[in-house]
Amino acid sequence: MQKLKFLLFFIVFLVSGYTYSQVRELKEDAAFYYDNKDFKDAYDAYDKLYAQNPKNLDYKFRLGVSAINYPEKKARSVEIFEDLKKIDKSSEINYYLGKAYHINYRFDDALASYNEYLNAKQSTKIKEEDKTMMEDAKLGIANCNNGKDLINRKVIADIKNIGLPINTPEVEGVPVISADESIMIFTYSGKKSTGGLLSDAMKPDAESGSYHEDIFISTRVNDSIWSEPTGIASLNTKANDAAVALSPDGQTLFSFISNNDAGDLYTSSLNGTEWSKPVKLNKNINTIEWEGSCSISSDGRFLFFASERPGGLGGRDLYISEKVNGDWGPAKNLGPKINTQYNEDAPFIHPDGITLFFSSEGHKSIGGYDIMYSIKEENDWIEPLSMGIPLNTTEDDRFYVINAKGDRGYFSSNRGGAGGKGKQDIYTVEPGILGEKPILALLKGNVFADDKPTEAKIEVNKKVTNESIGPYYANAKTGKYLMALSPGNGYKIRIIVSVPGYEAIEEEIDVEKLQKFVEIKKDFYVYSPGYANKKTQKSVKSILDSLLGSSTNVEDFKNDATLNNILDANTAKPDTVKMNLTPCNGGIAPDFTLLKGKSLNIAENYKKLLELGGTTCAEGLVFKVQIAAYKHPENYKYDRLKEFGEPEIINYPDGITRFTQFKFTTLNEAEAARQKIIAKGQNDAWVTALINGKRYTLEELILVNFMGKAVN
Repeated sequence: MQKLKFLLFFIVFLVSGYTYSQVRELKEDAAFYYDNKDFKDAYDAYDKLYAQNPKNLDYKFRLGVSAINYPEKKARSVEIFEDLKKIDKSSEINYYLGKAYHINYRFDDALASYNEYLNAKQSTKIKEEDKTMMEDAKLGIANCNNGKDLINRKVIADIKNIGLPINTPEVEGVPVISADESIMIFTYSGKKSTGGLLSDAMKPDAESGSYHEDIFISTRVNDSIWSEPTGIASLNTKANDAAVALSPDGQTLFSFISNNDAGDLYTSSLNGTEWSKPVKLNKNINTIEWEGSCSISSDGRFLFFASERPGGLGGRDLYISEKVNGDWGPAKNLGPKINTQYNEDAPFIHPDGITLFFSSEGHKSIGGYDIMYSIKEENDWIEPLSMGIPLNTTEDDRFYVINAKGDRGYFSSNRGGAGGKGKQDIYTVEPGILGEKPILALLKGNVFADDKPTEAKIEVNKKVTNESIGPYYANAKTGKYLMALSPGNGYKIRIIVSVPGYEAIEEEIDVEKLQKFVEIKKDFYVYSPGYANKKTQKSVKSILDSLLGSSTNVEDFKNDATLNNILDANTAKPDTVKMNLTPCNGGIAPDFTLLKGKSLNIAENYKKLLELGGTTCAEGLVFKVQIAAYKHPENYKYDRLKEFGEPEIINYPDGITRFTQFKFTTLNEAEAARQKIIAKGQNDAWVTALINGKRYTLEELILVNFMGKAVN
């Protein structure tokens, strides 16, 4: 009998084209990949083994588990475990079938399988080794219920793989950007890694070695093109070196380094064009446990970071540390509003100082890590909200960052079927922020000393309290500086630009009037005593005043659409509301394709919108004129506009109160009313749309042809 089995086994080898030694080697490789959670290679190996021996249930089971964990092949996992359930009557098969349904968004089927597994376990004596799987099944049930809720309220977002030259067939992830998106630094692992294929002992090993992580940098060429990334030599070693955070001004980089330990956080400074060697952060930040991601506030005062130290609410929690006397003070857990019994990671504090993004396996996750956000109101964080589907998937979606403007976000994901270039890729999403826009002024430019670029210290003081923000520094080689100013930092602000040996510049501005994002481009010129040919300099205040609007012409239209995301994740489904948009007098609905992704701050684009869609109507669609948006609504006076009627005043979940007037069925009517309001001195009024009571910006509606066609 044994001889017959061997003969049949040998025939299988001959038919498959594999020799006995090749099959044995393939089995060893497959087991190695599987045990090390390299599920892509494990899938390929077990796929070959199963093809030559389809009666081997162990091959089939391991192939199914690999498919669950390999996003490109996750659809096949359902087929595999549905087949296995016909043969294998163990309760564990229901657990894996539940996982397969779950990752494929078949949430009702997943719930049935998870519950069947748990019910079977409850009727038997629960073993210690069952507890982890049972807890994961309970988490899966919560994820599926979250998924059912969120999939019915799918957000409209334009999500794209960032593509070449950033993404390659290798591994790219953890994008970090300067507030103005001029710089992107990310973590890479592949053929360009320092040292190539290395063993655990850091020795060259072309046979079984692996590539270690390196830090790469790219600069933005234009709105859609990035330069060829290059490794940062001063930061990269043969060990794993990963970029995890960049200060908004692009001058300070935080990295994660693991030298045969759990891993710690380090910091480097940009000196001209060179990055300094990483310096380990103090013991208030780093412990013997893992600390691996962080984000610094725009004023450099607070560090948000993730840690696995004891005493947290879950395995991995988020903490905050305040800088005291030039170094980081004791860390404080962000508490149960942010942290759950599950893992939280990858914090990112927006330059506005009140919007915190992070990734979580808890809260409203639909599976794996999902991207959440919270807003600080009255010194406390609101209940975190999911960024919704399709930004979040049943795979891991992490390391979300957005620009200061809020119109574009970046994140890394191992999602499948989304134009991925490698095992993990970097993606963009537009718009970049859920809810309402950030309110801040991004002040950027260069500092010159006697007309030459120079390093400079820029101090910002709250005029009332004399409290300092920053300081900020201009780059030693280029003189470039970048800083974010928001009303939350104090209304009256004094800016002092100083270079040793030169006459300092001091200016005052009032940011209370800010109701939206503005970008102020301002070069500062300092001069030595007696220097001739001094330039006449326009003040920051005058630039800010002009940006906030002083004309009644359409060219000065200040639309806030690029500054918002399209939907609060807790509202009704936007992309399932199909509107019958047509010209009011009949005809064919307009096509807004040429305007998709275009800024309506540009007069030509706005005029084109009025031309295309100014006279269109749809049931449930109305246009209003927004006259103000305030965090402190008591500061806004609208007496001069009362002739148009009392404004509608609504306090939104982001803590911003919005004032609107009028209600029209066409955009042209709303624009005419806006011009009347501007003529009364409300220069920054703009038009917003509502569909069945839900607020949308005009650019959001352009993305979907005014709800005629969804993009995701």
